[in-house]
Amino acid sequence: VVEHVLHLPELCPVSRNPAPGSTLTLRYVAGERLLELFSLDSYVDALVGHPVVRDMEFFVQTVAQDAANAAGVEVTATAQVCLNGLRQEQRVLVVAKPEDRET
Repeated sequence: VVEHVLHLPELCPVSRNPAPGSTLTLRYVAGERLLELFSLDSYVDALVGHPVVRDMEFFVQTVAQDAANAAGVEVTATAQVCLNGLRQEQRVLVVAKPEDRET
């Protein structure tokens, strides 16, 4: 079992969310491929200020699906999100299976 815990940067320049301390955990049973550490950091950095992937729920869904497709196995993504301007945190859990690339 492989588990990556990513410490999330500020993704939205308007709301400044997620706040420091937010994490995204990707967990999967290793198959023929593994998610590469430096590529994961670069991938998340590419989503900073993204015009479409803006809310945390969609962010977690997008990362989970892309990770499942890249690893070729089911991936569970769990986000622990601290939010600026609110007295609450958010937990988001997504289970994604690799998409059939032939269709």
